[in-house]
Amino acid sequence: MRELISQGELESRLDDLAGEINADYAGVDLLNLIIVLRGGCFFGIDLAKRLTMPCRLDYIRVTSYSGTESTGAVSLISDIKTDIRNQPVLVIDDIVDTGFTMAWVLRYLELKEPRSVRVATLLDKPSRRIHEVPINYTAFIVPNVFVAGYGLDGLDDTMANIPRIVAVQGDEEGEAEVPARATPLPAGPLASAAATASGHSS
Repeated sequence: MRELISQGELESRLDDLAGEINADYAGVDLLNLIIVLRGGCFFGIDLAKRLTMPCRLDYIRVTSYSGTESTGAVSLISDIKTDIRNQPVLVIDDIVDTGFTMAWVLRYLELKEPRSVRVATLLDKPSRRIHEVPINYTAFIVPNVFVAGYGLDGLDDTMANIPRIVAVQGDEEGEAEVPARATPLPAGPLASAAATASGHSS
């Protein structure tokens, strides 16, 4: 087991990511944050504390893993309680690897007719990608190793309380990287500028 991302690096990167979101959603009356449980809880709450626009927090809980292995099927455990119809939505998750779970979540939320949907993830593992999904805000890109800590629900939550990210297993020796800045929202009212975002999940 080795440290992949320190507590200090996490906090600094969250400041940067929140700055991007604050700039993109400046002037928005209300931003709906939908945190994917259980892994996204630490990241989602810490990110929300750094946002300057009014936010409404809601949660969706799905599962596709048992231990370190994907079951190959997504199960909805708990649905959101908020009516997001014609509302801007930011989905927050701990990690996107194969993209299977996030693709399912985005298709499901699309049925609720939000105005726009964007995705923020703590970790992106593109080497594992099977389903391409839009990721608008990424804290770190990580190599193909199994990660734990900072709320991540790997290893059946047994290391979720660690305030840093550790690599538990895997052959790759690469380090976590900070990605280049994603394309900001176009200038103009969010109602029209972000209208295409909700179509990315189809």
